[in-house]
Amino acid sequence: MTKISVLVVEDSFYSADLNIRELKKSGYTVHSQLVSSEQSMKKALKESKWDLILSDNSMPNFSALKALEVRNYTDRNIPFIIVSEDISQHDIDKAFEEGCAAYLAKEDLTELREVVTDVLKMK
Repeated sequence: MTKISVLVVEDSFYSADLNIRELKKSGYTVHSQLVSSEQSMKKALKESKWDLILSDNSMPNFSALKALEVRNYTDRNIPFIIVSEDISQHDIDKAFEEGCAAYLAKEDLTELREVVTDVLKMK
């Protein structure tokens, strides 16, 4: 089993748990941490090394684009995947311009395993 450390930027524990369960189904041993604000994300990035960041877009006072900005400032080499049902095509395009590795709609969550495997291969 491949071990990965995943920083999950999400305001819903339930949604974060679904993301991690999908990764475990594909054979990953997952160490994860849930953050839901800019401050907690900065702290997590400072304190630990991450193989992957999964980010929702619709959070009070925080968004995937802002989380991507924090990632870019800290370490652009951590693959960043947006997993959200509420994001405009404009914001998706902007995220890819800023270094986002992939976007996945929450209703397609079963595809997360493939997306993560592909993204980690490119790392």
